[in-house]
Amino acid sequence: MSVQILILTCNTGGGHNATAAALQEQFRRCGHECTVLDCLEFLPPAKARLISEGHVLLYRKAPKLFGLGYKFEENHVPRYLRRQCEACAGDLHDTIAQLKCDAVISVHVFPAIMMTAAVRQYRLSVPGYFIATDYTCSPGVSCTEQELYFIPHPSLEEEFIRCGIPADRLVPTGIPVREVFCHTRPQAEARRALGLPETGRVVILTCGSMGAGPMEEITRALAARLTPVDRLVVICGTNQKLRERILKNCDVGRGRVLGFTNRMDEYMDAADLILTKGGGLTTTEVLHKHLPMVLVNVIPGLEERNLRFMISRGYAKTADTPEALAELTMSLLDDPETLAQWREKLCQDFAGSAAVDICQEICEDLGVPTL
Repeated sequence: MSVQILILTCNTGGGHNATAAALQEQFRRCGHECTVLDCLEFLPPAKARLISEGHVLLYRKAPKLFGLGYKFEENHVPRYLRRQCEACAGDLHDTIAQLKCDAVISVHVFPAIMMTAAVRQYRLSVPGYFIATDYTCSPGVSCTEQELYFIPHPSLEEEFIRCGIPADRLVPTGIPVREVFCHTRPQAEARRALGLPETGRVVILTCGSMGAGPMEEITRALAARLTPVDRLVVICGTNQKLRERILKNCDVGRGRVLGFTNRMDEYMDAADLILTKGGGLTTTEVLHKHLPMVLVNVIPGLEERNLRFMISRGYAKTADTPEALAELTMSLLDDPETLAQWREKLCQDFAGSAAVDICQEICEDLGVPTL
């Protein structure tokens, strides 16, 4: 027996959409129907644009202000956003009925708040599930009531309990990533597929789908230190202006400066090390690729929490400035034994698939087979 699953994401960055895609991929593989919707579509268009475009603007142009907003929300219920989400409960209820959904999965706190309001206001009986996509309990999660909360790691259970989530509803599965990130191909094979040389070291620099942070400065610092046989691959995501600046101002030799790419998994397989920001989804993809990671502290708040988690468990390293990040990168590249031990640790800790585990848990909760 197959079921109809609705996954609600939020178009405020690529991570939540990638998480939704990973879950959709797995549920469909198990023979279930699965639809993904952006929860902002339930808002009036002007308000949806304000949230989505405002998020991107602050993220790229004013990360410190973004971080201050996060710290404020940690100590105050985000009332305006909560009211906007709760006002959508009726439309969400009607959509769930129209699609004949058996379950709803929220990969962002906004749709989880909408679902909670739909249950309270309209007596919605369809179960809702929440996927935490950062290595912390995000502001607003305490306002939600879901059947189960899938969290990134067992060590975070106490934090979620302090935020009011019942312990018996917490399931530490990890953050789901698409299947291509759960397997690695031989480095030489990946390099041939990408047209990269099989000798020398390959370093990736990327700061999320929006190209945040001091990527131009880090590119310049890395390019000055890498040897002629090394390759630097800079991936700017959707930030075309950043790509143009780097191409104009930085000499990466025979490296590459890319915009958006749908071959990130292959580049990770080809690389010896990656520098990236602390996004929950991006770092999880890197961990599942068993790739040594240097984190760039770009955005205060959620990503700072992710960074602390990664550093504390030995999954990543960091430094404070572009020059220091470049020096750290070179010291790691020159120590292949440490890199090999690092990869081995990641192989041991990230061997499974959270998407598979979440699909199985939800199907069991619904009383249906995974097929």
